[in-house]
Amino acid sequence: MFAPEDKETTLLPEEPAPPLEYHDVVFLSFDTVHDPFLRVAMTVRQSSEETFILLVSDSNCDLSKCFRPKIRPGGVLFRPLQNAELRDILEEVAAEIDRLAQNETEDVFIFKAEGVSRRVPLRDILFFEASNKKVILHTAGQEIVYYDSIENLSAQLPPHFIRCHRSYIVNSKRIESMRGAEMEVRLNGGYRIPFSRSYRDAVRQALVAT
Repeated sequence: MFAPEDKETTLLPEEPAPPLEYHDVVFLSFDTVHDPFLRVAMTVRQSSEETFILLVSDSNCDLSKCFRPKIRPGGVLFRPLQNAELRDILEEVAAEIDRLAQNETEDVFIFKAEGVSRRVPLRDILFFEASNKKVILHTAGQEIVYYDSIENLSAQLPPHFIRCHRSYIVNSKRIESMRGAEMEVRLNGGYRIPFSRSYRDAVRQALVAT
């Protein structure tokens, strides 16, 4: 359940971020907030929207750069760690994980990327984009590339995911507007996705249904 990170873990500027397996909780311990640490933190968040990231540092460390959309930490612990404080935050995290599991009303989308099984709640997915022989899954905080086809996805996904273009499938629950003149739909977060004339009616019906 827990995967503490080594305090000295860094990524060189030219080093690609390694794929990570899914973990419920990840501890990131550091002395100063610098670019390599931030890249590690963002890699953890990109690996899963659901992982709880707990920061461990000194009380005099400026943590403001850690509180950004691409990291979204779930808590902060200051050294020296107190057993009671550590126990309390872990109990709170465990309770939240249980609550989310019990109250989740939507399914998750399960797929494999870089040999690792991934789970993303359907409600978090904005759209899928075809890229050569791969698919890019887009959420508000991450882009995950894996091998699949738009045609295969169309058969797997629930009805509120609609094909709007030969290269795009969108979550109709995330559509804010349809712009006929621009031939595009606009999603939460400012995303602009093109639609084809052949899919115009499907997009309109999806907007009416939602």
